[in-house]
Amino acid sequence: MLLLAAVPALVLIAVSLARSAGFPTARLLADTTESGGGFSDSADRTVSMRFDIRNAGWTAVTITGVGRSGSFMRLVKTDGPRFPHTLEAGEKVHVELVYQVTDCDAVPDEDWPIPVRVERWWGAQTVEVDPSPQTPDVSEDYDEEPVDGEMPALIKWHAARASHVCDWGL
Repeated sequence: MLLLAAVPALVLIAVSLARSAGFPTARLLADTTESGGGFSDSADRTVSMRFDIRNAGWTAVTITGVGRSGSFMRLVKTDGPRFPHTLEAGEKVHVELVYQVTDCDAVPDEDWPIPVRVERWWGAQTVEVDPSPQTPDVSEDYDEEPVDGEMPALIKWHAARASHVCDWGL
């Protein structure tokens, strides 16, 4: 009887360990602390986002593609390793996505995660990573001094990158 009572607890522990190991969904994270940011070019309205994709699971994943276009930004180029690229557990790979901002007024305030397409022995899936919020570009008359004791707030990565080519008067 005691063994029968322990079965549900053991199942919960096994499911929890499987999820933290990256089963059934790959555990990928976007690290922007060391490589975040990117370039911007107002002339052709291009911006880039640099970040590392880290495999936080316990098993290897093969990345087959990264990024997407949206109604406000078109993915122009993906720089990084040649795909497919296998990441072992704990490894990371540097990626730079180059976008052309197509509609400044359509840049959303909500999350816009970056899809990462992966394959493993049991099949393909898309996992989303969300780079850390960033400081937006500010107008030229902003003197880098805090306004009322505060610097500009961090905003979603895609809005921060678009702010470098959109004239929002921040």
